[in-house]
Amino acid sequence: MKKIIGIYALLLLALTGCQKDYKLNSSFSVPTQLNSPAPVQLDVTSTNLITLSWTGGGADDGGIVLYNVLFDKQGGDFSNPLATMKSDQGGLPQLSLTQAALNTLARNAGIHPDETGTLQWTVTAARGGVTRPCDQVATLTLTRGDGIDNIPTQLYLEGTAAETSGQAFRQVSDGVFQIYTRLTDGDITFKSATTGDAFDYYVDPEGKLTEGEGNTTVTTSGNNVARLTVDFNTMQMTRDVINPAVRCIWGATYANIAVLNYIGDGKFQGDGDIVFYGPGRPGTPDWCGWVEERYYFIANVNGTDLCWGRGDDVSAERPVGGEPASFYALYESPWTSKTQWDHLWKMKGTLDETHATITIDTNADGLMIHTFTNVTPL
Repeated sequence: MKKIIGIYALLLLALTGCQKDYKLNSSFSVPTQLNSPAPVQLDVTSTNLITLSWTGGGADDGGIVLYNVLFDKQGGDFSNPLATMKSDQGGLPQLSLTQAALNTLARNAGIHPDETGTLQWTVTAARGGVTRPCDQVATLTLTRGDGIDNIPTQLYLEGTAAETSGQAFRQVSDGVFQIYTRLTDGDITFKSATTGDAFDYYVDPEGKLTEGEGNTTVTTSGNNVARLTVDFNTMQMTRDVINPAVRCIWGATYANIAVLNYIGDGKFQGDGDIVFYGPGRPGTPDWCGWVEERYYFIANVNGTDLCWGRGDDVSAERPVGGEPASFYALYESPWTSKTQWDHLWKMKGTLDETHATITIDTNADGLMIHTFTNVTPL
């Protein structure tokens, strides 16, 4: 008995020792010096990044500390910052910014085109659920080039080449608007409103987005379904050619569920029969020993097949009804055999063995979503 008690005592001592050895050390300190670059003459078309960095501080045990960078107008107290951004990779002691992003910060701070102004920035450090502000504040001097300050909150497509007058863009991020539309030969222009006072914009012959009255010439050949992206941060417009037939496919076999054709007003639509895969079901691969109902969309953009799927990778859940529209939001990503199982949804169980209309609406309350309607049994 004494021998058994002794063994238990040794085990308890070993466990206690392990707990002590592996106790998390969450102690850390904040940066002690912030380093700004020299004054920056902004060029929103440049690919050169501008880097802010800091030194000092860190975790006592050499582990990872997470950093956020806060920006404010000169003289501000960061209680309502212009922007808060994670450092590079979340834990590196630096933040790399595009000049277009800095231009947006400068504009939001009240620095006008062709003017020089100063922002201030600081850093917060966090670990183990504890966040501490740095007591250092640095400044960043920026000179803007010519640009546009009347950035709209809404944007509309007009002109003789437009599918319809006043088709609305979707705002995809700060200062960036996107539209799916059918173009014809003619001209286009952009407006901040369809009625009343509105700002006008166009792309000049040098490809620069410009405020004022003017138009952009459009020529088409063959397929004329397009995605236009108007970026007020870089003062540019890009035009992508979209194949008017988008495929809804099974992730397991790449087989089409339905082909969605462009029907106008930013919508793609098609009908198809929906039959899940599974043991004993026609077309089921030999390796599939379970119910398989995962799907996504394939769009051809500028001649390349791309995935229009979930934004948060593979769906682990089957919808049951009542999900928000954002559950069905589409995001674009590369598509290869290596990404076959990425960005998939699972279908709602009641869709099995039905015929349905599948619709992609590229501008539904600020989202690009898909829906299943007119569902009938096979």
